[in-house]
Amino acid sequence: MRTLQSGKGPVFLKLNHLHSDTVSKIEAVLHNVERPSRGRFHENRGTNYRERMIEMHISEIGFCSGHSASGVYVDEFARTTVPGLYAAGDMASVPHNYMLGAFTNGAVAGEHAAEFAESIDLPEYDPGDVVREQARVLAPTRREDGIPPNQLEYKTRRFVNDYLQPPKVTAKMKIGQARFGEIRDDVENAMVVRDAHELMRSLEVASILDCAEMAAFASLFRTESRWGLYHHRVEYPEKNDDEWFCHSILRKQNGQMTAEKRPVAPYVVPIEESERSAYDRQRIRQHA
Repeated sequence: MRTLQSGKGPVFLKLNHLHSDTVSKIEAVLHNVERPSRGRFHENRGTNYRERMIEMHISEIGFCSGHSASGVYVDEFARTTVPGLYAAGDMASVPHNYMLGAFTNGAVAGEHAAEFAESIDLPEYDPGDVVREQARVLAPTRREDGIPPNQLEYKTRRFVNDYLQPPKVTAKMKIGQARFGEIRDDVENAMVVRDAHELMRSLEVASILDCAEMAAFASLFRTESRWGLYHHRVEYPEKNDDEWFCHSILRKQNGQMTAEKRPVAPYVVPIEESERSAYDRQRIRQHA
């Protein structure tokens, strides 16, 4: 964050000094495990980790879940607010899951989901409704002209980098919200998808746009600065732990985003107060 605030940015990932085999192993982790979209993003930009340093953008960090301690709100059984829908791992609002947390959370979700599935009878449905919904969803893919998904993806990511990248500034985030609305119009009115690969990219663009809009709205809603790069508000530089320790619940109702704060439920396994603040105490402090 200090690099970005000092005007010395952007931030780069330097791998071009490593052996090609080493870079391949790193790519396998970054692109196949962490963020598959990152590999496709750089591929379309013509960048190669072996040739030069790669500019890193906030849109590539996964600001919709995982490292940002956000995601779909779940209870202790990984249930969402939609009956029968579960979320686990980085997709769930369980911060710092990583491998151990993801495996445990995933096992709980799977076991409870199986029990839920056995306890219900699927309702009758009209096959015609399925056909009509398929036609609606696939309509953008059947246009013969328009903007290719990779261009929309690049445009969306660049706007995320320009307006949501920390340190967070209220005016920039509000401009970003307006820009994302314009991009959504492009997605709905001008996207053309020619094959299965571009279909996946178009769905990815929609997902990135949804996350960008949620990130901007949530950042404006939460005015408390906390630890780290992602949670620093320029207009509110001081930490406010009392206001911070809660969930921000985002919903979209009648086409409008809404947010509310919800207290953090008591821990299933009690955690000492000193353990809760251990991560913050490990951070390097800036002294005069």
